[in-house]
Amino acid sequence: MIINPKVEMMPFSAKKNLIFERFCKNLRWAYEKSNFYHEKYTKANISPKDIVTFDDISKLPLTTVDELKAASAFDLLTGPLSLTLRLNKTISGLYRGSTPDDVARNIDIAIRPLASNDINKTSTLIICGNYSSQYLLDLHYAAEALGATVLPCNSVEAAIEATDIFKATTLIINSKNLQTILDTNPDALPPKIIVLTDSFSDTILTNIEQRLNRTLPKIYMSKYFGFAGILFTCEHNHLHIQDDYVYTETVDNKLVFTPLTCEAMPIIRLQMDINGTIDCDNICDCGRTFAKIILKD
Repeated sequence: MIINPKVEMMPFSAKKNLIFERFCKNLRWAYEKSNFYHEKYTKANISPKDIVTFDDISKLPLTTVDELKAASAFDLLTGPLSLTLRLNKTISGLYRGSTPDDVARNIDIAIRPLASNDINKTSTLIICGNYSSQYLLDLHYAAEALGATVLPCNSVEAAIEATDIFKATTLIINSKNLQTILDTNPDALPPKIIVLTDSFSDTILTNIEQRLNRTLPKIYMSKYFGFAGILFTCEHNHLHIQDDYVYTETVDNKLVFTPLTCEAMPIIRLQMDINGTIDCDNICDCGRTFAKIILKD
């Protein structure tokens, strides 16, 4: 199901204007409010006024993961803690702050992949995992926004019990916990399984899919941005990126991501260790105009 056809099916020619407008607004905000980016761009002798076309974006120096890890969280923040609604430690160990608007956008990001898996008011959904994670919180709130009945389970044992009692229709779970259920009580699995992962080379998941003889839908957790669902597989198993929320480039055959609406802690042109290309030209069979990511070895 496509929850927001106006955005998810927007012609890319129209979307380009939205993406560039958001990129420039985000860049100006980071330059003015983030000590990290103001110093970085001052040293590079570049400022937001130098970015007037998409081609100009390549003038901005890349941001590396090592730079972010070395920086103070307060230098990355664009305002005082009093304006930050949530602080969360990502899978990578980086702290990410969120304003109220950031949290609302993160939930919108999470809603779309859930809707693509037909999560709705008839769904009884178990989310299995550590609930100290913002990734799970965003998915929980997104599922509730779609009208689903949500059962948070911090352990595999709790998920098995809840499935049996409430006859859950859907399970969101990481590959490690899914493997445990398969090995101990495979009959406890509900009809629909959505895998939450942070890796494009999850060997456990590959083995599970071979064992089940089917491809499972996947929602990806960003290691560095702190939200889930910006990348997800659609009904036709194509890997989409929500490009109205993240501007994607390739530099030396590696993907470069810029979240377009992170207010509390902007990240601009982050060099990812992901080999791949971007397909913006061919509309997916699912009907979405989100760019497809083609992963490379």
